[in-house]
Amino acid sequence: MTAQNLMRSPSRAQYTLPGITGIKLEPIVALASSRTVGVEVLSVLSPHLQSECYFHDQSAVQSLMLLDAQLATLKKARTGDNLFINLPITVFTVPEIFRRLRQVACRPLNIEIVEPASFLTLSAALRARVIRHMQQLSAEGHRIWLDDVDEALVSSFLSCHLPLSGVKIDKFAFWRLRATPALAHLVSLCSELAANVLIEGIETDKDHACALQAGAGFGQGYYWPSWTWPED
Repeated sequence: MTAQNLMRSPSRAQYTLPGITGIKLEPIVALASSRTVGVEVLSVLSPHLQSECYFHDQSAVQSLMLLDAQLATLKKARTGDNLFINLPITVFTVPEIFRRLRQVACRPLNIEIVEPASFLTLSAALRARVIRHMQQLSAEGHRIWLDDVDEALVSSFLSCHLPLSGVKIDKFAFWRLRATPALAHLVSLCSELAANVLIEGIETDKDHACALQAGAGFGQGYYWPSWTWPED
């Protein structure tokens, strides 16, 4: 199935949160080998909804409800074990919600922190709690990523010492910098935060070559077909 197709039958996620009609899986690809090494789990929304607004207004509890439904649905899919999922920083700040996350995340996951700039607005005490919770998840086999990092944001995290496995460079930053040496500089800074750097927004052969030349290890974007998963 293509990314444009909606699920033919309702998923558990559809019953959990209104407006969600399916699950989309986007490949995570090693740039040097063009080998798919994982998939990001995304939601297919009703046509009248805008993704950014919908998820910006989603609470931490709703995010965990959605994750629980997605993981339950994907037990029937041949997606492999390397799933990338998205969670807000609030999941790490509230102890009760964090305990629920540990119950839901019963398999090792790549946990992407969406809107990572929100971490920088936390008090020192909450930052310390978030880091402790990240360390706890890392010790249990999960991998923590920062999502949508750009040249304005990356420097702010250099002194934070988060236990990160990876950093995702925002697609708009990639499109803005891809024809300049600044892209390689951004990749280099991201490499100081984590061992793995992924560039989003790869759509052409030229994009692929540019990301690889800049030093990124992984890529994601329309260059590689995504697919949806229906529940039988």
